[in-house]
Amino acid sequence: MQSQRINFYGEQLFLKETGSLHRTAFHQHTPYFHVIGEKCCTVSIPLDAVNADNGMMAYVRGSHRWQRHAPNGFVTPIPLYGTPLPKLPDIEGDNAGYDIVHYATEPGDIIVHHANTVHSASGNTTDRDRRAHSLHYLGDDVRYRERQGMALDLGKSPTLKEGDRMDSEELPLVWSREQGYVAA
Repeated sequence: MQSQRINFYGEQLFLKETGSLHRTAFHQHTPYFHVIGEKCCTVSIPLDAVNADNGMMAYVRGSHRWQRHAPNGFVTPIPLYGTPLPKLPDIEGDNAGYDIVHYATEPGDIIVHHANTVHSASGNTTDRDRRAHSLHYLGDDVRYRERQGMALDLGKSPTLKEGDRMDSEELPLVWSREQGYVAA
């Protein structure tokens, strides 16, 4: 991330249940986060083998450079009510118009992507659940910014004010070039 310091932003556990035909709609992470800045990444760790039948991830190559788009309800491309951001283009309706890459993964693999990267996941037509753990990290250009039209409050801070560096009890420093790894 070419940063002098890295803060932990949060974590999520994802479950794509057995037999779920619902795709996870294309989305970016940054519109769900209470941040402004470019040095944001998501680390995705599959807990189960992932392939096209049980929820394989699809990424739009180069989309980390796009502007931020409206957050959606994850199973629909419809933007959340109240968001001021523009709607994401209809990628599902024009797959050939985008450079989409897919990755099958095994437990122990790690995928790191920019939090602005547009991505989705297929449904799960198998007889077993598909789980993944995601960790979110922020670099030194990221500042606190409360967003409107949010379904989740991941990273909303009771102590930070608009424009503050992301240092707080909830969003701890985990690494710095000066100190190395900083234990909690």
